[in-house]
Amino acid sequence: MNLRGLAAIWLGKGVVTATRLSGRGGTTLPGRLARRLDPNLLRRLAAQPKGGVIAVTGTNGKTTTAKLLSAILEADGQRLTHNRAGANLITGLTTAFLQNATWTGRVRGTAGLMEIDEATMPQACKEIRPKAAIVTNFFRDQLDRYGELEHTVNFVGRGLEQLAKGAKAALNADDPNCARLGMRDGVLPFYYGIEADGIGTQEMNQTSDAKHCVRCGAPYDYAVYYYAHLGRYACPSC
Repeated sequence: MNLRGLAAIWLGKGVVTATRLSGRGGTTLPGRLARRLDPNLLRRLAAQPKGGVIAVTGTNGKTTTAKLLSAILEADGQRLTHNRAGANLITGLTTAFLQNATWTGRVRGTAGLMEIDEATMPQACKEIRPKAAIVTNFFRDQLDRYGELEHTVNFVGRGLEQLAKGAKAALNADDPNCARLGMRDGVLPFYYGIEADGIGTQEMNQTSDAKHCVRCGAPYDYAVYYYAHLGRYACPSC
């Protein structure tokens, strides 16, 4: 750690301590100030855990998924750097690593677990270089922030392209918008989903955010709907 990095760590950890003593928490300000001193600080800190970093993103369920995974990993004896407060922008990620680092810049623990905002994925993955990623789903409730849903999907896809070499992305196979990320160059996917027709319906009860095949544009045929556009589907054309 060079002098600039050490100065950024001391500033960031000092602000973390001050905000805790004042009872304000402080999940964004320490990271923002530290990054001004050393824009490469997150890269330096995130590269230290031997087990690498896991990224969790998607429109809904990021915090729940990250908390479940945190409980599993900690029960397995892992010591995590984790943004438990849910501050999932680049400044919050930096603060999480600052909180778990010593005053000399050594990150404690064996792995990192970061909940990451969809639009932050390209920059965050470029700096953190996760060894694995989980994508939950894509729904239209984020359009007030990002515009068209396609933009949100593309943000995440660009992030997945920045994963560490050989890293895999766990994609929700029940969501066509999520599953199609596995087609992107450089993404090594594996898929998860539900295989229980009894809990689904034959008709869509909510607005669909994925009606047409991403390859040919034909309407999807659904065998069962689990929730909105999540379900078991196929393209009758291609």
